[in-house]
Amino acid sequence: MDGQMDLRKHYCLDDLERPTAISASSTPFSIEDIRTCATCRGSLRGLSRYGRLVRRALLDEATKKLILYVNQRYIPLAQELPRVLYELQNRNGFEALAAAVFRGNIQVRLEGPPAHPVELMSYRIKKTSKVHWSGILALRCRLKEYQERVKLEEQPFIQVRNMVENARRRKTTSSQFGFHESVLQTKGQLQAAALLLRLDLALLGDFISMKSRVHSVQDQSDLFVNLKENKKESRLLISDSIASHRIMQQAEGHIFLAQLYALELQTSKQSSHAEDLREKARNALEESERFCNMHPSQTRGLSQEIEGTRSMLNGATHYAPVTNEERMAVLNAMASEFRGTGHWYYCENGHPFTIGECGGAMELSRCPDCGSAVGGRNHRTAGGVTPARDLEQAFGQMHIGP
Repeated sequence: MDGQMDLRKHYCLDDLERPTAISASSTPFSIEDIRTCATCRGSLRGLSRYGRLVRRALLDEATKKLILYVNQRYIPLAQELPRVLYELQNRNGFEALAAAVFRGNIQVRLEGPPAHPVELMSYRIKKTSKVHWSGILALRCRLKEYQERVKLEEQPFIQVRNMVENARRRKTTSSQFGFHESVLQTKGQLQAAALLLRLDLALLGDFISMKSRVHSVQDQSDLFVNLKENKKESRLLISDSIASHRIMQQAEGHIFLAQLYALELQTSKQSSHAEDLREKARNALEESERFCNMHPSQTRGLSQEIEGTRSMLNGATHYAPVTNEERMAVLNAMASEFRGTGHWYYCENGHPFTIGECGGAMELSRCPDCGSAVGGRNHRTAGGVTPARDLEQAFGQMHIGP
């Protein structure tokens, strides 16, 4: 039975083939590797001798389901956001709505955690129009639900570690549970954060544009904008993306940071403060542009956003990409790739990718997330690339809605 379970791969054994120590605490172990008894075909899952391997296999299965969920839910959300923004920007009656929102002698302060400005803006707009932000606010609710589902605290390895730590605090066990952070799936959390920042920027830009449209001398309303917390979220996206080697989200984070500075610039009344905001926005754009030049295949579609943000710094209204064909092409390619029949691999940083048709590596390329070498030549994969056989069956059965 020990031979069937390949115990030597996971434990250090003494001369009598008895386990003495764990040899590879974080080696993935598929549930399919849990064999049956060669004599009676009975399950070996219930034997305490193999309990650690069984539990590790169950953890890996739960992680695979999380990977499927991340990709299954992200693509429809990312495809819907441009459509909602297009409807928002092309809705009639904008001038009248702007005049109604800022009618009278009022002061509106947009500051605090990102949710606070959204709630305040939504309240003022709903008093006048029930439909202007209805679609984008409904999308924001779904996006927040998705973000909660893919955050690190919800991941199987984190949940088990928390349960073990809780048991230790109650002194019901002395066990420890450790793992390498590479097993954590950060892609969904970063994608959700980027989508939410993009959506909130669109709301802020739309609301600030309303104030700029109000020209009546009878309206003495005042708008104060302090997006310190939103900028903190953008910097957090950048730092988390650096830690997980995700180029797209790093570049997006710098663009979002520049757009936040540009929005504050549009409402700044002090020339010295305005110049400081403009300089910080330019620096953020230069950093994003550097990423785009270094990793063009991983940052497709962002060049248009960089130019749109530069227009904001020159006095244009808020830029919201609603017809970026490159970005939509990337999403459509992701959707079709997950339905494909190719074979799955991991790059050297643990990001999954596919090789189509026969699954043999015949062309060198770059990882769409981190830019490391993927693919290969003459059916030999590039250095650092490993097969992801554990994902193939699950991804082959995955369905993504239109």
